[in-house]
Amino acid sequence: MLEPLKEVEEQQSYSISEMNPTSSPFLSEILENISDGIFSLDSYGRFIYLNSAAEHLLERSRSDLLGASFWTCFPDAAGTPLYDYYLAALTTQTPQTFEWWFSPLGKWFDVRTYPGKNLFTIYLRNITMQKNNEAALRESEEMFRMITENSTDMISRIAMNGTYLYVSAASRTLLGYEPDALVGSSVFDMLHPDDLQFTDGHKEPSLTDLRIDLSAYRIRKKDGTYIWFETTARPILDKRGLNKEVITVSRDITARKHVENQLRETNELLQRISTVDALTGVANRRGFDECLLKEWKQGSRMSTPLSLILVDIDFFKRYNDSYGHIEGDICLQRVAESLRKAAKRPGDFIARYGGEEFVVLLPSTDAAGARTVAEHLRQQVELLQIPHTRSEHSPYITISSGTATMIPSRDMDPSELFLRADKALYQAKQEGRNVVRLYHRDE
Repeated sequence: MLEPLKEVEEQQSYSISEMNPTSSPFLSEILENISDGIFSLDSYGRFIYLNSAAEHLLERSRSDLLGASFWTCFPDAAGTPLYDYYLAALTTQTPQTFEWWFSPLGKWFDVRTYPGKNLFTIYLRNITMQKNNEAALRESEEMFRMITENSTDMISRIAMNGTYLYVSAASRTLLGYEPDALVGSSVFDMLHPDDLQFTDGHKEPSLTDLRIDLSAYRIRKKDGTYIWFETTARPILDKRGLNKEVITVSRDITARKHVENQLRETNELLQRISTVDALTGVANRRGFDECLLKEWKQGSRMSTPLSLILVDIDFFKRYNDSYGHIEGDICLQRVAESLRKAAKRPGDFIARYGGEEFVVLLPSTDAAGARTVAEHLRQQVELLQIPHTRSEHSPYITISSGTATMIPSRDMDPSELFLRADKALYQAKQEGRNVVRLYHRDE
């Protein structure tokens, strides 16, 4: 099962310093001081980060794990639900939540996986004690009382109509209420309105009809503010086998939610950065490829034209040789900014394809419209009047452009649009440069 992973690990070089999921000292400090274990794997399943809690939970040090494959370090995990959920998360690119018993460590873990394109983050929380406590609760009411009164989690007995029958002492710390003050009140009155839904709004509210994500929901404190709760629930049956009440164990996960939000924002930022050209600030080739695929699918669904303009700065190598790479970079930046300002319609997309080439995607634009835009781009760059003494036809920087237009189809590859624009650009260069040429099928 793991042979492909091992083969990739042996073939790929790795440098820990190249990737660091902690994007700021503030976030790093948070990760190092929370009780949840957090670690990140790269696309080959190798550790690139783990916090102190993860070291403790996995009973392995950073020096042993960083750079090594998770499945090599913990081969027994391959036959557990963790591996299945790992593959499911990678396949669907959606977070997975599950409980995992890892027998070599003798621990139960509450696991949350957060897949990304190049980063796979896993949260671990040791819930072994919680599991043991649940078993103890089933053994006797006396043991139940002892645990609830000494637990930092809020443990409650709730009737099916939502009325609190019992609340543990943790309510003082978590919600600001004395336990007796909550007994007799309704849990429904304390839940955030956005988290409170019932399958049948015309019936009397009941826990049976309550639809709520117990892994993360908001509950109101005595001071009117809301905190995030995570709750596990176990029904108590009457003699007829019907639900009589529910025992809940709740904990404050507000700090963890803040960390999750920080990580999500960080991953979104990294995703944006990965599609932007660092020099010019426009999209890079990866960003273009993603946009082309998206617009191609959209055009195929709507049967609307999609146009592409491929732009090349005339005699740019000579410019670099004459003025130097610093001036060359400044020239690229000015041209990119000019193109961005000129192609400003909603949906227009500009990217640096490579070197001195830029590409402009024009959704819902026919050939005539694309030619008009391309000519406008050419004129705007010429108006910059960037001196170019080694150009063969102008004292200033100019551009040549090739345009192509297609009605996208599922039967055709999106790259065909680019290839056609490239042929038109070649024609523009052959005909003297500083011109716009359209692709024609007979070319």
